[in-house]
Amino acid sequence: MKVGDLVQMPCSTLRDGSVPSVGMVIDETDSRKPLSRPGRSKRIGIMWADDWGKVYYEPRDWLVVISEAVPMEA
Repeated sequence: MKVGDLVQMPCSTLRDGSVPSVGMVIDETDSRKPLSRPGRSKRIGIMWADDWGKVYYEPRDWLVVISEAVPMEA
């Protein structure tokens, strides 16, 4: 997963229960705390479409990429 990817948490739904939530990866590592061991963080920053721009650090294993970000050409 990389910044700009659209993701879903397959077991979650919007507040009204209608469709699975969609979010955008905005931070590839959990910058709120130092890593306890080498390697990537197990949580990544997601801005969910249904929560007014708040960022949540979700477990990477709970997320599925539904659309990969396309790099912009210079």
